[in-house]
Amino acid sequence: MDNLTIVSPRYPPYVGGVENHVSQLAKRATRFFRQVTVITTDPLQRYPQAERNDGLSVFRIRSFAPRENYHFPSITGLFKLMIESHPRVLHLHCIHDVPGPIAGMMRGDSSVIFTPHYVGRMNSGLGRVLFGAYRPFVHELVARAPRIICISRFEARLMLDTFPESSGKLEVIPNGIDSELRDKNQWKEPNEPSVLYAGRLEKYKNVDVLMRAVAKLRQKHDRIRLRIVGKGPYKDDLLKLSHALQIDDRVDWFDRLPQNELFPLYASSSAVILASEHENWGNTVAEAIAVGAPTIVANTSSLAEFVQDGLAQPIEPPVDETKLAAAIGRVLENPRGFSPKGVRSALIKSWDEVAEKTFGPSLAIAN
Repeated sequence: MDNLTIVSPRYPPYVGGVENHVSQLAKRATRFFRQVTVITTDPLQRYPQAERNDGLSVFRIRSFAPRENYHFPSITGLFKLMIESHPRVLHLHCIHDVPGPIAGMMRGDSSVIFTPHYVGRMNSGLGRVLFGAYRPFVHELVARAPRIICISRFEARLMLDTFPESSGKLEVIPNGIDSELRDKNQWKEPNEPSVLYAGRLEKYKNVDVLMRAVAKLRQKHDRIRLRIVGKGPYKDDLLKLSHALQIDDRVDWFDRLPQNELFPLYASSSAVILASEHENWGNTVAEAIAVGAPTIVANTSSLAEFVQDGLAQPIEPPVDETKLAAAIGRVLENPRGFSPKGVRSALIKSWDEVAEKTFGPSLAIAN
């Protein structure tokens, strides 16, 4: 067995989709590799620089991170850790951020797995400038990586369109779900209607549209509650909107929650909503479906795959408050009738299955 080094912009206790993806795989990678090293950043310098536990080591290097969206790591720190970890297999994450592509330039003779988490668009001017600047390095990384793992068919199509050199290398392995938390938190219809959104608070997520839809629904469902879990640059605008819509008494706000607190919210919601029209995957959607919660999604981007498999109810784009209110209203009339319990799909996998598909073939590459 050889050494695996994983490079990711951030890692728990930081919370997010990529952070969860990387940590879930890193914990399971010790079954396939002698030593697993995670190299990540700690822009706020809150956490230990090094942690070691049962074959897994996590190293956090200093970085400059404007708005905590882009992470410019210490080059000397990254280079030193890359050399010391002696990776036979190098697993790089995040095409939209800096550490993965830079580590790809330092790969030496390591065999590379690249998981881009590509969404095909940047949500800020800074992001577009940065991605344009290091895009040549990404093209080289894509050209040289023998395996490129996408988390949805939609992402794979985006990669092929943007990076034709990825042809013949692309694999689709959906994100996993925590099977233990799934089993402990099976969905039951709540006594009072409630709607849940969990994710980053950005304009493109259409949380404002969801709030307007809930305000409409109060005419018929006066006891409806909206639970919003997440942080992000759009939160202040959403708080103002809640006040303007006069639904402050109907909205419960939570910061980002750990998985063991989020799963009970899935299991006690009448409907879980992701109305964003730009997603390369929906972690919260897959988790909500896994526990059996009725789920409503925009019928576009990767989310359309959940609709196609009969797991979620669609809102046809462009998403607006009228369409969304109508979809939620149908579910509230009969939540049990929209529960995906018992529906089987290749989109819903455990993290153990994902780790096997990701690292099982790597052993043949590394040896």
